[in-house]
Amino acid sequence: MAENSFSQLGLVGCGGAGFPTQVKLTANNVEALIVNAAECEPLLHKDKEILKHCTADFFKGLVTSIDATRAKAAHIGIKKKYSELIAYLEKAIPDKRIKLLPLGDFYPAGDEYELVYEATGKLIPYGGIPLNVGCVVMNVETLLNLGRNKPVTTKFLTITGQVPHPCTVEIPIGITIREALSIAGLTKLDGLKIIDGGPMMGKLVADPEIDVVSKTCGGLIALPVEHILIQKMTRGDHKNSRIARSACDQCTDCSELCPRALLGYPIRPHKAMRTAQLTPYAKSDYAIDSVFCSECGLCSLFSCPEDLPPREMCMISKRFHLGKGVKPAEFAGQPQVHPMRNARRVSIERLFKKLALLDYNHKAPLQQVTQRFEKVTLPLKMHIGAPVTPIVKVGDQVKVGQLIGAVPEGKLGAALHASISGKVTALTDRAITIARD
Repeated sequence: MAENSFSQLGLVGCGGAGFPTQVKLTANNVEALIVNAAECEPLLHKDKEILKHCTADFFKGLVTSIDATRAKAAHIGIKKKYSELIAYLEKAIPDKRIKLLPLGDFYPAGDEYELVYEATGKLIPYGGIPLNVGCVVMNVETLLNLGRNKPVTTKFLTITGQVPHPCTVEIPIGITIREALSIAGLTKLDGLKIIDGGPMMGKLVADPEIDVVSKTCGGLIALPVEHILIQKMTRGDHKNSRIARSACDQCTDCSELCPRALLGYPIRPHKAMRTAQLTPYAKSDYAIDSVFCSECGLCSLFSCPEDLPPREMCMISKRFHLGKGVKPAEFAGQPQVHPMRNARRVSIERLFKKLALLDYNHKAPLQQVTQRFEKVTLPLKMHIGAPVTPIVKVGDQVKVGQLIGAVPEGKLGAALHASISGKVTALTDRAITIARD
């Protein structure tokens, strides 16, 4: 595959913020290309299902990435508890540059800072990225899409929680969240809230009738409105700040178990909690180290013995300081791994119990979707960077896979393609709608 064709596929990171993949593939002479197959968020299974059922195309994408970046080695970071899948992948590896990297069953094993350290023993510098230590980190589904070598029009995701039939599916980008949930047999949403993503870092869906499946959606989790996770996710900054001011006793458990702090980064969530008690919205340099927060949620959802919101206080402080121009790269010093890191890791088993998710801990096997979707609404921005510019108009007939949105010249972005064939029925400054004839 020619390198200049990467940008035409609409590839983005499928497990996070949607960083355009073609930019990562411009890296040269990379020491290690690391595949994030850890899938460390509870309840999600789509990466494992891709590796099991789409193995050949995944490896095609991985080899293409190795060749493009001239990586000396590739490491597939996958939890060692999946012994059968590991044995299967070992036999399927097509290139001697590729190795499996067994990981412990802890959260957040899939954090790129964790993966880089586990694979290479190197620590990303303050404010840096994996490339600063010769690494590129990519997601399983992104590599699958690259291996397929065609425009991205579908999304793999796990549909689970309080649904009749938990499953993993491949569906057109742009269908509504309600339509996706119906595949798992969930038709009545009364008394439920939907999480887009994992239970730790996902976001609540505002309106399942309107909100759509995007390129970065990795899972849909339906939970009762009274579930503790939903209760916490519906609290706003004002209420979280009031809780922090009134109840934190500065036990520092949030900082002692913080994954980034254990890797040696100067993030201390208890300091953000303390500033919440003393100054409005953490507007103090005392908690300036909040700019290193990865927002993994472990402090708020597991570590705090009083179920308080350290992450949310860190996020408030982080926004404030980044808005003032604070740059993590300008901090003095270098990260140094905490000697108690291994002992303080939080296992997924303990996380399931703390999050009250044991009742929803079901397998979600890949199933074929035969349902025909009549309409899609495709956001112009499903990636980091600038929104695409529509190159179609209302009334145009389009085919699945056809380019309908181009990246503005000189801007960072990812091309947009029609996910079904039909007619363009609406075009706004936010999205393109296509309906079947």
